[in-house]
Amino acid sequence: MPTKKHLDTLLELKENPSLSQRSLAHKLNISLGLTNSILQNLIHRGLIKAQKMTGRKILYLITPKGMVQATNFIYDRVRETQHYYQYAKDLLTTHFTNLYDKGVRKAAIYGTGQLAEITYLSLLDSPLRVYSIITDDPASLSMSSKKKFLGYEVLTLSDFALKISQTPTPENLIILSTVSQEKNEKGKDKTQSLETEIKKYKNIPKNLQIINLESILKNVKG
Repeated sequence: MPTKKHLDTLLELKENPSLSQRSLAHKLNISLGLTNSILQNLIHRGLIKAQKMTGRKILYLITPKGMVQATNFIYDRVRETQHYYQYAKDLLTTHFTNLYDKGVRKAAIYGTGQLAEITYLSLLDSPLRVYSIITDDPASLSMSSKKKFLGYEVLTLSDFALKISQTPTPENLIILSTVSQEKNEKGKDKTQSLETEIKKYKNIPKNLQIINLESILKNVKG
């Protein structure tokens, strides 16, 4: 049975057979030696074939057998995604209901990716109310046109600070961070960066709670 790296390689070659071994290794974030080993294994299995071009260039072409394998893998990935979607939604709905029982009433969603969508749907199934959507990429917003996400105007932190200054009870508000905890160029995860940025705005309460949902999902699942 092919490993995930074998199947990832197969999918990359399906989309772009002109990739060199070095480019393929870079895309998959694996060593050149491992890439070569995987390619040889896929050739041995009859999932791809090597076609020599002019000079030293080699095309790795997916075979009909490889196409079937790739299609099945894509289907399996879709099923896994659907399972994760429902798992995350149920878990977050329960978590938000528990937060409501502790006095939280409103939640701002930080980020506009897939987890933000799941978070929004989870909030709809919980007693908490969606307060606003905050962008994690201010550069994506121009002065002339505001981006919308799930019907809400996406706010910058500056917009959010202005809105929260007009909120009668900001103490029952939390921020739900849906961005990845990957490190930025300064070695801090994006939630830590958000906490740092928020401190720059006097209108935003210093004790405003920020919950990283990715961390919650990983801890429970693990």
